[in-house]
Amino acid sequence: MSNSSDFVSGSIEQILLGLARGLRDAQAVLDDIPPTDAFGRPQSSYHLPYLDFSIKATVEASLPSEPQDSDTGVRTLRTNSIKASRIPLLKLQLPDLKRSAEASTGATELTSTFSGRLVSVPPSNSLPTLRINARAQAADEAKPLQRELLIEVSNSAGERIAQAPVELNLDLQTSLLLSEAAGVKNLSQEQLRSGLQLEQRVLQTDATGVAQVGLSLTNTLPANTNLVLLINSGASLTQLILTP
Repeated sequence: MSNSSDFVSGSIEQILLGLARGLRDAQAVLDDIPPTDAFGRPQSSYHLPYLDFSIKATVEASLPSEPQDSDTGVRTLRTNSIKASRIPLLKLQLPDLKRSAEASTGATELTSTFSGRLVSVPPSNSLPTLRINARAQAADEAKPLQRELLIEVSNSAGERIAQAPVELNLDLQTSLLLSEAAGVKNLSQEQLRSGLQLEQRVLQTDATGVAQVGLSLTNTLPANTNLVLLINSGASLTQLILTP
C-alpha cells in the first residue's frame, strides 16, 4: 500500500510542479518585453498574478481474479494462497472519455477533484527591479589592454537610477574554470588578481544613471584567459567577461 500511495502522491506533485514551471516560464517571456519601443516610447508591462487549476483524477483499486474450475465453474483458491491476504493494486489515471462505462469485476474506482490556485509573488513587492548593463571598450586603439568600463543602472520601468552604488569584484573560481575550458592550464588565482587593475572598485552612478571606470589587463596573461568581473548594485548582479 505504501508504494501505491507514494505513486499517487508523486504523480500529483509532478502535475503541480509542471503547472508552477509553466507559470514561471510564461512570466519570464513577459519580462523580456523591452520597456520602450524603437522610438523610445514606454511599452506596457504584464504580470501573471495567479493561476487557477482543477485536476480530476481516478484512483482504481483492483483485486486479482481467482482461478475457476473448468468443469464446475466454481471458484477455487490455490493451496499455497489460501491463507494469503490479497493486497489491492492502486493506480492513478486521468479520466478517459472514450472508456466504456461498464465497471470491471473486482475493481473499485474513486474519483477525486483537486482545485487550487498558484499565486505568483512579484519581486521587490511589485516595485520596479534594478537592471545593470555593462560593457568594456578600448580607450585607445593603440593600447588594447587599457579599457573603459561603462555601467548603466536602470529599473524594469525604464528609469535611470542616479547616485546608485556599484561594486566591482573578480570571480576567481569561475575565471579559472572558464580559462581552463578555453585551454589555459596551470593558471593561479594570484595571476588573475595581478592581471586585472581597476582604478576604482566602488563606484556611483551620475545623474544619467551611468558610471564609468578605467581598467587595464597585463600582458602576462595568456591569450585565452577569461576574467569574470562581478558587477552588483544592491541585490542586482551581472557578469562581464574580459579577455586580453
